[in-house]
Amino acid sequence: MNHFLAVLTLFGSLAVATGASAHTKLASTVPAEGASAPTPVKELVLEFAGDVRLTAVTLTDAAGAKKAIADVPTALAAKFTLAVRDELAPGSYVVTWRAVGADTHVVSGEIHFSITAAHSH
Repeated sequence: MNHFLAVLTLFGSLAVATGASAHTKLASTVPAEGASAPTPVKELVLEFAGDVRLTAVTLTDAAGAKKAIADVPTALAAKFTLAVRDELAPGSYVVTWRAVGADTHVVSGEIHFSITAAHSH
């Protein structure tokens, strides 16, 4: 009986690992996760490992106030560049994103970055 459970557990683990790896992942971003930029951020770049349909992107400051960015494109793509329409003051920011991969699974995440003062007073 223990052998049967061990085999069943192994197959279950493989199924979970295979399913999870099939989802399209976020490959890189500008600014990068945890980045500290000394200059104003004028655009957000999200690059995925494959084509996705980006369904939502928001940019908020440390107080949770939304900042204006370009509309989310409707086309299927692997790389998206969104203009930041608001001037971002020094401080912490969070980009929250959601996308639907070719496998129809929804993937989402957050990118945290900060802007440092460009010069000292």
